[in-house]
Amino acid sequence: MTPHLKSENNHFLIQFEESLNSYLDAQGKSRLAESISYSLKSKGKRFRPFLSYLIMHAFNKSFDQARSWFLALEFIHTYSLIHDDLPCMDDDDYRRGILTNHKVYGEDIALLAGDSLISEAFRIIAEDRSLTANTRIKLVQLLAKKIGPAGMVGGQVLDMQATKHIKIDELKHLHLLKTGNLIQAAALGAAEILELSEDQVNQVGIFSLHLGLSFQIKDDLLDFKSTEQDFKSYAHLLGLDNAKSEMIVHADAAIAASKTITNNQLLIDLIDYNLARKS
Repeated sequence: MTPHLKSENNHFLIQFEESLNSYLDAQGKSRLAESISYSLKSKGKRFRPFLSYLIMHAFNKSFDQARSWFLALEFIHTYSLIHDDLPCMDDDDYRRGILTNHKVYGEDIALLAGDSLISEAFRIIAEDRSLTANTRIKLVQLLAKKIGPAGMVGGQVLDMQATKHIKIDELKHLHLLKTGNLIQAAALGAAEILELSEDQVNQVGIFSLHLGLSFQIKDDLLDFKSTEQDFKSYAHLLGLDNAKSEMIVHADAAIAASKTITNNQLLIDLIDYNLARKS
């Protein structure tokens, strides 16, 4: 990260973790609450809420003006990880270097922890009186669309059904749904809170779409293993060099779209950070 982006990230994380801790402290000490806290505090990068924060920051708005939205994004992302790790899905024992939720709390509690995070994401948005009623409705609509059957959940289904004969266009569509939708929701939600013009919203959408694809390809490159099981990756289908080139194409498109956004330097820094990150 550039020094400026790192400083802003640290500033964001301090406020985000304070908000998250306040939320968790209010949930009591049940086993379900412990399960939810376990995954929410498992060393995530907070990439999606940070992206949303950077859009807000580009228009000189503060953390407090989107506090519930930032938390809701992380709740949804965390629920998706808990469910992805379950035996009926990817059946993973570890995530971020620690045991997955169901390995610690059991499949039943893990499943319900994920369910709880979905409902809590919508509740905290709906109850945030610092946002206008119209903005709250738009955020609920946006999030529901981006994570539902035409979005993230639909992408997960495609991921589970994918075979070794998957084509690059099918893989791109899969990732646009499964990963890209929530990244795009993060940026578009900020645009709704900011009440940007239709043209500005469109540019934010283009920016976040290409950022999401660049982000996914980078993940594929970092995770790539030359095995038969790694068939659902850009690196496997395109080769390492072509996958890197594809990543840069999307990064350049994201930069081009960001130039229509006021004070876009931190957004460009975020794109460059993604290209250079090691994890």
